[in-house]
Amino acid sequence: MSSHLPRHRGLPATVRRAGCAVAALLLAAVIGAPARAQQAAASDPMALPPLRGDVEDPADLPRVQPDGTLRPAPGEGATDPATPFSAPPANPDDQPADTTQQRFIFPKGTAKTKDRVKVVPKGPPPLPTLEAYRTAVRQRRAGVPLDTSGTQLNAAPIVPAPSIAALPVPLPKLRTKLVDDGYDPIGYDIGSLRLTPYVAQSFGYDSNPDQTQTGVKPSAYSRTEGGLGLVSQWSTNELRADLRGGYNDYFSDHGASRPDATGTIDLRLDATRDLTIDAEQRFSIDTQRPGSPELNVNTVSRPLIVGFGTTLGGTQNFGRFSLGLHGSFDRVAYDNAMLSDGTIENLANANYNDYGLRLRAAYELTPVVKPYVDVLVDQRIHDATVDLGGFRRDSVGVIGQAGSTFELTRLVSGDLSAGYGNRAYDDPRLKPLDGPVVNGSISYAVTPLTIVSVKAATTFDETTVVGASGSQSRTVSFDITHQLLRNLTLSGDVTYLNTRYVGAPITENTLSETLRAEYHLSRSLVATASYEHQKLDSTSPGSSFRQDVFLVGLRLQR
Repeated sequence: MSSHLPRHRGLPATVRRAGCAVAALLLAAVIGAPARAQQAAASDPMALPPLRGDVEDPADLPRVQPDGTLRPAPGEGATDPATPFSAPPANPDDQPADTTQQRFIFPKGTAKTKDRVKVVPKGPPPLPTLEAYRTAVRQRRAGVPLDTSGTQLNAAPIVPAPSIAALPVPLPKLRTKLVDDGYDPIGYDIGSLRLTPYVAQSFGYDSNPDQTQTGVKPSAYSRTEGGLGLVSQWSTNELRADLRGGYNDYFSDHGASRPDATGTIDLRLDATRDLTIDAEQRFSIDTQRPGSPELNVNTVSRPLIVGFGTTLGGTQNFGRFSLGLHGSFDRVAYDNAMLSDGTIENLANANYNDYGLRLRAAYELTPVVKPYVDVLVDQRIHDATVDLGGFRRDSVGVIGQAGSTFELTRLVSGDLSAGYGNRAYDDPRLKPLDGPVVNGSISYAVTPLTIVSVKAATTFDETTVVGASGSQSRTVSFDITHQLLRNLTLSGDVTYLNTRYVGAPITENTLSETLRAEYHLSRSLVATASYEHQKLDSTSPGSSFRQDVFLVGLRLQR
């Protein structure tokens, strides 16, 4: 039967071949779909980027693609699927875009994005911006307002750009400036003037009121004191005053009762931007102690010494250089002394006038350091041509000094100078007064609550000692103030005074130590207490003494 049936073997073979072809096409479409989708995304700028981590690096991909062609290497152009290898275009301008860079775009925020890559600059650093010196002459002449550190206050530049390459000078690092005490006097405002008056009443004990070596009479005593401070509130010019006065009344030794006073009034007028005119009025009242070499050994009273004077002058600035010229006049008068036998000794022949002229040249080396040279020439003329000892004491003196004012930080400031002085007398029998001169003060705020200061002074004074030309006095003092509480302040000072009489074998050394305390009950009421020990050693017979003084009281201030 089989030999009679027709045989159709060609149909199954054809069907098998067609099925194989369809399967191959489906397989190729499934495998090549991701590649074609990524190529389409690369060509379409609006297409979404592939998911993070799909392909880490184009170099890690296999070169043979599923369709049998070779994948182009990074940087090469796309190859035709029909041509496994194709040459790069001859013209570089026709170079197609790097499809691999567009094809594998990393999402923003990954470690491989360009915004996370730090670009390190190459080459030397750029030069700093040119700027004029903070206290340059042209800055001042242009009217640029500068503060104490030389910084321009207004932001708008009004001077041309500098033409020199100068590195900006860094300013010293300044510590915070101390704030005012919360218990400072409030004062009274009268127009543009602020007045700060005060009165104080104290009681104490003095072991040696007369400051004598023999006949010591300890006594309790009371001290009444008053004062007035004044400061102007003007935008330009300035007026300041500090006036103080007091009286000691000794209950057991009325002869030792005495007044004392001191005061200064300073006025500064800013005539122009570079010219300042200033004036000062001053006065002082003090007493001479019995047993002093200046007085008769039989003196039992405390003769008054009254001094007053004035200074007038001006200072002209030439850029950083300043030149000041001041004239002065001082008058010193002595009261009569009472002797032990009741007679009066006239001391008026020791009165004198002092006429002086001071020239100072200074240069602002930096905004906080200003060295200077100072020369003082004065002439002293006495009311009496010849004193009681028969000497003509009129004289001419010259003192030359070199120094500097400075403010190393806002908490360390001072003024130090050193030089030489000479004073020649009309009477050839009197030796000239000459020697080194040291003056100055330094203040240092160790902490905002503790302030330390050191002062030094040298003076050439008149004398009535027979045969002595005058006296040279050198003073050194050390003071420390500490604010233990906000309203409790403790202070102490040590002062050493050396006085040498030229032409007479007399030398005096005085050492005094003082402790003080102030407790502010309120801003207007202050409780005070003090203790002072003073010791004077003198080569003059009967002039040495020891003294201890205790004092407590209240001060009413405004």
